[in-house]
Amino acid sequence: MLSLGTVFVLFIYGVAMRYLFNRPISWVDEAVTVLMVWSVLWTAALNLRWSEHISFDVVFIHVSAPSQRLMLLVVCTLFVLLMLAALPGMVDYTLFLWRERTDMLGMRLDFVYAIFPFFFAVIVVRLLLSIRRLLSPHWQDELAHWGGASKTDSA
Repeated sequence: MLSLGTVFVLFIYGVAMRYLFNRPISWVDEAVTVLMVWSVLWTAALNLRWSEHISFDVVFIHVSAPSQRLMLLVVCTLFVLLMLAALPGMVDYTLFLWRERTDMLGMRLDFVYAIFPFFFAVIVVRLLLSIRRLLSPHWQDELAHWGGASKTDSA
């Protein structure tokens, strides 16, 4: 919440300086962009329930619960495998970016982009937890998390 408030204040400041005082301040655009990316990915990784993520579920909602369970198991497993395959390269490239800096604020790009490997790692953990719950005797509860029927989603 604090980061989005900061984004809002910086954005209003940047617009006012550009259009009211005819003195554009370039670093504001860069700060807003970095804060927004970090805010969105941090929230998507840690705060959003699965049902709140954008999904294409036209087929999913029209099949039986056991079929939904199977679909989720297959898709979650594939995502985990793909994300784990991509993670080492992403970490390696992010670490490589220590040499580069942003244009206006001079922030190291490895710090700017460090949110991406973190996001991938957290999503992998969350998917692994979902797979475990889908394989448990209480798999209907996990299915409810994915469908939005549950009020709480711990992962």
